[in-house]
Amino acid sequence: MKSKTDEKKVIAKQKRIGLLGGSFNPAHEGHVAMSLFALARLKLDEVWWVVSPLNPLKTRDEMMPYAMRIRGARKLALPHTKIVVTDIEKRLGTRYTIDTLRALKRRAPMKKFVWLMGEDNFKTISLWKSWQQIFLELPVAVFRRSEYSDSNVRGDAHAVFAKEQLPLALAEDLAEANTPAWVLLDNTVNPLSATQIRQRSKVASKSNPSNEGVLEMVVKKPAVKKAVAKKPAAKKVVKKTVAKKPAAKKPAAKKVVKKTVAKKPAAKKVVKKTVAKKPAAKKVVKKTVKK
Repeated sequence: MKSKTDEKKVIAKQKRIGLLGGSFNPAHEGHVAMSLFALARLKLDEVWWVVSPLNPLKTRDEMMPYAMRIRGARKLALPHTKIVVTDIEKRLGTRYTIDTLRALKRRAPMKKFVWLMGEDNFKTISLWKSWQQIFLELPVAVFRRSEYSDSNVRGDAHAVFAKEQLPLALAEDLAEANTPAWVLLDNTVNPLSATQIRQRSKVASKSNPSNEGVLEMVVKKPAVKKAVAKKPAAKKVVKKTVAKKPAAKKPAAKKVVKKTVAKKPAAKKVVKKTVAKKPAAKKVVKKTVKK
């Protein structure tokens, strides 16, 4: 049985949690890279992928089924023990980020949460419900993105909270900072995005468009791998052709030769029978002399 001291150690060890929210439509290596960087740079214990049932800024036609997105995210995160994929937003019944964050803080008051977001979302966060309250609820870590990155982050959030930006040197203490507080990280830019993955799938499927939109286009990607997997079958055909060569020649040729040789003794027997008829001729001669 664990003592109170042990329980306190467990709580202390797991108290720093990074929250990476999004549609994960689909989850990809860019999410993994962001999470691993946050764990190291911000000194976090875990990163939770909060998979949204439906992004308020997107339509259902743009989204893969929720179960498929959760399953894909868990499969991708499986090798990384400190990345936890959660459907907490669905279980809480919340739709907006601010409501999810407040509910999580009530359920886990001992944990220190940090909101993780890309620079593209940071610049457009003013479209979110109660967006300024998000900065008051949690410290925020902003990741640079290739198509958006520059030395001066712009947008409504920067205009309102410019004075609350922490220097990069304090990034590892962000989880302990009083809100509002945010930091622009020095992460290596990863150009991969879910939007790009969907666009590539769309281009690849133009010759065979589907009424199911993005979902069907993304699901069709594995079909390319199956076509490649058919190559070994060609090798088997070659092997079979080669194997037929020995069967066609040597054994059949030998049998024919043996049969031809076996016919020679039959010719000798015919000769012997012809020779045996000569004595019968002598007996006829003797009878004629007696008369």
